[in-house]
Amino acid sequence: MLNLAACILWNIWKSRNDLIFNNIHVSTSQCIQRALQDFKLFDLHQAYNYCSNIQINHSNAVLREFPPASVIKINVDAAFNNGNASAAAVAIDSFGNHPGSGSYCFNCISSTVAEAKAYGLGIQLAGRLQVTKIIVEGDATEIPKAIQGSVNGIPWNIRSTILNIRDRVKNFSEVSFTAVSRDANSIAHDLAQCAISNNVNR
Repeated sequence: MLNLAACILWNIWKSRNDLIFNNIHVSTSQCIQRALQDFKLFDLHQAYNYCSNIQINHSNAVLREFPPASVIKINVDAAFNNGNASAAAVAIDSFGNHPGSGSYCFNCISSTVAEAKAYGLGIQLAGRLQVTKIIVEGDATEIPKAIQGSVNGIPWNIRSTILNIRDRVKNFSEVSFTAVSRDANSIAHDLAQCAISNNVNR
């Protein structure tokens, strides 16, 4: 909220200067709109810079491993079949407990879009659990690369989802992505398959 206040004050100052030096009257609504636009640009810029430092790891583990203490691991996966898709996310703590999970079904154009939505669901789940340190684990390596990489390099079909993820990850103090084999991601894979087969949205 501090950044938003700064944007509002900055635009009030610019509006005042326009009136005094250029005799241009800027309405209150125009001033607020400009402040919100500046804030949005600033906020996205902060998210982009934050995401460039996100770790992407690769693991050859065959079995699912518990995360370190005080870290929540969120396994994500998607299922796709002829335009129908599901996303699934399953959280696990360092003791092997499952504090939460979720799945939802939707229509989309490709498995890549479905996988991106699964990563988005994982980030949403972490937000609902109100945790600060997370590992997001899945078997779709192209999605973490899109999250970390250049904005211009994001494929158009997953752009809005990736930008939304980028905006959300800055709410966590520690975020990393781990690419694993399907065997190590079986719990999220099974949930995604169950969701698409039974239209499970919970």
